[in-house]
Amino acid sequence: MSDGHQGVDWPDGGGDPFDGQAPEAGRFYWGHERPSRVFPDDYDPPGADLQRAIPMGYTSLSLLERVALYDAGREVRVWRPDVRQGPDLPLQPFQLLLPPGEDRRHQLLGASWPVRFALHDGRELSARTGGPVLVCRALSHQGWH
Repeated sequence: MSDGHQGVDWPDGGGDPFDGQAPEAGRFYWGHERPSRVFPDDYDPPGADLQRAIPMGYTSLSLLERVALYDAGREVRVWRPDVRQGPDLPLQPFQLLLPPGEDRRHQLLGASWPVRFALHDGRELSARTGGPVLVCRALSHQGWH
């Protein structure tokens, strides 16, 4: 599968968040309206590396975990069908990521919870847009400035 990633090109060797062939769910960062590449659950990037890849500025930084991928309303992959809501976060625990449009910007939207509702939201949004939608669980969220 070709890599169509148009987000932050970091970490080296990381995958495209919209790659449904990946066997592991993996995690990625969201900052400045762009996703990073996907990395393994046990990877803890050094702070200096993260700041170089996603420079601090007037934004928020979220750590997201892939849950499921839909395309044109069809299930491509479900990595974590029974994931639970994480700790109380200042944003919704489940998020829907859409690939960049003509303006080259991704969209990240809040989804319903628990996970069964988030999966339904992802499938429905994918059917309506006719394209891919990635369902994610928010693991952390912080001011990044």
